[in-house]
Amino acid sequence: MTADEALAGLRRSYDAPGLAQAALAADPLTQFQAWFDDARAAGVPEPNAMTLATVDPDGRPSARTVLLKGLDSRGFMFATNYASQKGRQIAGQPSVAAVFLWHELSRQVTVQGTAYPAPTSDSDAYFASRPREHQLGAWASSQSEVIE
Repeated sequence: MTADEALAGLRRSYDAPGLAQAALAADPLTQFQAWFDDARAAGVPEPNAMTLATVDPDGRPSARTVLLKGLDSRGFMFATNYASQKGRQIAGQPSVAAVFLWHELSRQVTVQGTAYPAPTSDSDAYFASRPREHQLGAWASSQSEVIE
């Protein structure tokens, strides 16, 4: 068996019931919250992990996993260092996409939209809520940069 054949054989059968339009909430954020609650109840490890895609000034995409930190009428919130690669890319081109993958539920959710900075008071409150070791790490290193 070749490596390509072995990769092609890595397939799982998904037998979850289909998704009917009538079963969905009218508001996408309400629907996401229900599915997020399902993922938590099912014991999905880090159900708030999402793959976030951004683009650089030349249109080259970049993706990394970040954690959802909040969800309200403004949308999905995540934290970043403004000087990081993703922070710089968002400042230059705020169109982003995110994917939540919950294997245990045979479900993924894709989100597309425009990212913008949270109010300073929200950023400060989030930073203050982090464990002291994480605060020190954020101060000591530049996210996405090589450390000597």
